[in-house]
Amino acid sequence: MGSVLSVVVPCLNEERNVSRFETALVKPLEDLGVPFELVFVDDGSRDGTFRFLSRLVDRHRNVRVVRHPSNLGLGMALRTGFASCGGDWIATLDADLTFRPSQLRNLLRRQRETGADLVSGSPFLRPKGLNQASWYRRLPSAAANQLYRRVLGGAFTSYTPILRLYRASALKSLPLKSRGFEINAEIAARFMLTGLKIAETPALLTTRRHGVSKLSPLKETARHFLLLAKLVRERGRLSLAGFSRTKKGRRA
Repeated sequence: MGSVLSVVVPCLNEERNVSRFETALVKPLEDLGVPFELVFVDDGSRDGTFRFLSRLVDRHRNVRVVRHPSNLGLGMALRTGFASCGGDWIATLDADLTFRPSQLRNLLRRQRETGADLVSGSPFLRPKGLNQASWYRRLPSAAANQLYRRVLGGAFTSYTPILRLYRASALKSLPLKSRGFEINAEIAARFMLTGLKIAETPALLTTRRHGVSKLSPLKETARHFLLLAKLVRERGRLSLAGFSRTKKGRRA
C-alpha cells in the first residue's frame, strides 16, 4: 500500500454521532498503525454537526472538514471528499458508524493479500452480517444488491455498502455522476467495467445509535434503476467496441 490513507466520512445532521468521533472514530484509525488523514464532508447540516467537526479539526492536524452550503446528496458529498484527499488510498465510512471503523483493518489486510484496486466490506459474506441492522436499512440493501448481482454479475456481492478501500489514482480517474446513495454501486460497477481488480472481505453492519437514516427507499430505488439502465448501455457499448476491434484485427 501507499504511505497515507485518506478516510472520507460524509455527514448530514449527525451532531450526536459526531460528538463521539474522538473515541469511536479517531482512536480506531490511530490503532490501525498507518499514517492517515480524516476528511469530513458536512453536506449542508442544519444542526451542530459542523461545530463539532471544527472542534476535531482544532485538536488534530490530520483532520479536515469540507462544507457544502446546502444538502447535495451522499454522492456529491463523497465526490467532494475524494477530490479533497491527498492519500494514495481512500477509505469511506458512514457518519453513523454502523460499519465499525476497526473493520478497515480487514480491508487493508485483504488489499495486501490480493493487490486489489478496490476492497469492499460485504455483510453478505457473513451468515449474520446484516442481522444487527434495522429492517429499514437491511431490506432495501438486500434487494438492491440482489438486483445488481443479477444484472452485473453475481461474483461481487457488495455493490451498495459504503465500507470500502480504493486505490486513489483509480478512483479519481472514474467519471462519477451519481448524487445519491447509488454512488457506491456506480463506483463498484465502473471499477468492473474498466477492468480494475476488485476484492471483498466479510463485514458486519450494525444499528445506528443516534439520529435517523437519511435514506429514502422509494427515491433511492428509482435512482438505482436509472443507474442500472445507464450501466447496461455502457457495458453494451464497450462490448461492441471490443467486438469491432477484434474483427478489424482479424482482417489485418
